Amino acid sequence: MSKRCPLIAAQCKQMTKELLYEIGGEGRILEFCIAFYQLASADPTLQTFLFDHDNVVSHGQRLAKWIVNYMEGNEDLCEPGWEFAHYHTRCQSEKKPLRAVCFSVRDCRTWMRLHFWAMRQCGLDRNGRFWAWYVQLIHQHIALHNSYAPGYTIVDSVWSTIPGNLQMYKENGQDMVDLCPSYYC
Repeated sequence: MSKRCPLIAAQCKQMTKELLYEIGGEGRILEFCIAFYQLASADPTLQTFLFDHDNVVSHGQRLAKWIVNYMEGNEDLCEPGWEFAHYHTRCQSEKKPLRAVCFSVRDCRTWMRLHFWAMRQCGLDRNGRFWAWYVQLIHQHIALHNSYAPGYTIVDSVWSTIPGNLQMYKENGQDMVDLCPSYYC
């Protein structure tokens, strides 16, 4: 197993710290993460993954903290409880029997579309360097949830730029009817 080159890792850490500064810091990340969870809580596909006792601010704070820690190069990205929360979300069976399977491509694509839409709502797409870096980050990390999902990262990152997509999504009760309806796709 090869080790990461420390020079490259240090350069990436410095670059992402600069990007965090350029976009306005932690507060901007928190803003878009809360905006994302507001969208997710209204989406029937993603609602099933949210804990009933939690709220969009709590979810947004956890995700924002992870993103900021990642950008600052902190090695310890997981707080106590995060692993349990992700396991519970992936494998819960209380809400839907099919939730015992891992995230489907449809789940991941819905997540990515709403995630990038929330970023646009908060203006984070205006910084081209940050946008390109973040799309690549999602491309790399979405595979942890479904190995086929990275193939859709680029197309899903531009989904919210097409007004017809947003209109169709809203008209269909915040359901992405253009995605495969199966939980196994």
